Amino acid sequence: MKKLLKTYGIGALTLLVFSLFGCNSDTEDVLQEPDLTIVEDDYLISQAFEDLDNITLTALDNSGLGARITKDISISEICETAIATLDETGKIITIDFGAGCTSSNGITRKGKIILSYSGNLIFPGAKVVATFNNYFVNDKKIEGTRTITNTGIDFLTSSISLAVKIENGKITWPDNTFVTLASDQIRSVKLGNEGYDASITGSASGKSRNGVNYTTLVIDPLIVKQSCVASGVSVPGAGELQFQFGGVEVTVDYGDGSCDKLVTITYPGGSKEVTLD
Repeated sequence: MKKLLKTYGIGALTLLVFSLFGCNSDTEDVLQEPDLTIVEDDYLISQAFEDLDNITLTALDNSGLGARITKDISISEICETAIATLDETGKIITIDFGAGCTSSNGITRKGKIILSYSGNLIFPGAKVVATFNNYFVNDKKIEGTRTITNTGIDFLTSSISLAVKIENGKITWPDNTFVTLASDQIRSVKLGNEGYDASITGSASGKSRNGVNYTTLVIDPLIVKQSCVASGVSVPGAGELQFQFGGVEVTVDYGDGSCDKLVTITYPGGSKEVTLD
């Protein structure tokens, strides 16, 4: 009987150990889900600069960059009351949204964007540098320098290759939390009757609102359409972005080309569909 009890006791103890081990494993699996707010923080700062791209290309296209010394440029498609002024001598376009201007897609901007250019962006070697003067988008302050350089043009496909560099990028929320970003990208921009389509590759690094350092790498080109951005959807329609932070790798799949804000985030131990907004 004692031997039987002893054997049973050992068996019970073994079962208990395995049960506890199993519970710990389950707990670890749950804890493996990283802080995915980093993905949204990166999207929000990228969104601000995608919005800037749309404004920049619209202002350049509407200016003509001709022989005029100074000219008001219509950018009513961006915001009805915004005023853009071209200084041909200084090679500067100033876009002034005043104390607040809300576009038809619900984006409110205020302050100024200053575009300094070396020449018409359609020509290889041309450069446009964007800076900001007390500029806000939906109550978030945007800071930094964004430089776009034409690195080549293909007349057969109506596409331009652009090197895009962000330095000291920063978005600050009303509660004084902020996200930072520095990036180097190559954008192949194809021009068409309905605007541009951009295929984006490159890498970036930044710090989230929670103070976590992260890096990103495009592992499948991100596709951005001007028609989507103009409608308020600046989430890429396709492509895949890889995040690295705190020893964790996370990938974001942007889908099949649809103009929506749905992405699939895959992380160690699982995946989930998220709406970026």
